[in-house]
Amino acid sequence: MKKIDEIFPELGVIPAMIITVAIGAALQLSGAWITMLMAGVLGSLFVRRHKMAFLVGFVGVFVAWLVLFIYLALTAQALVIADFFLGILGLSGLGWLVILISCLIGGLLGGFGGLLGRSIVELVDELIPTEAPTTSEIS
Repeated sequence: MKKIDEIFPELGVIPAMIITVAIGAALQLSGAWITMLMAGVLGSLFVRRHKMAFLVGFVGVFVAWLVLFIYLALTAQALVIADFFLGILGLSGLGWLVILISCLIGGLLGGFGGLLGRSIVELVDELIPTEAPTTSEIS
């Protein structure tokens, strides 16, 4: 049986981030924040180190959420709504802060999803036995 790291090629950080942004953007349309963990997990399949898996998940989901909020700010008055909610707390004019905190939370979800994914891949790969050489390979 092939190991997971043999199935998915190591692409490097930038291509893995692009894949994570695309997956994160698609999954955020579901409306469930928990899917951002899955975006991080899927992005981490293309890197081989835990640090890079966290980075790929964090930056990928952060950028996906930032693109969504920029789109909403341009088309649906997202900044006005964020200013309204902060105005209730007496902090008017800081609507961008709500968007930044939301993107950071999304990035952390993606980053920890990347760590989870990389850890599961390494655990499963350790449990998969290595194939013994056949008689034709020995000769």
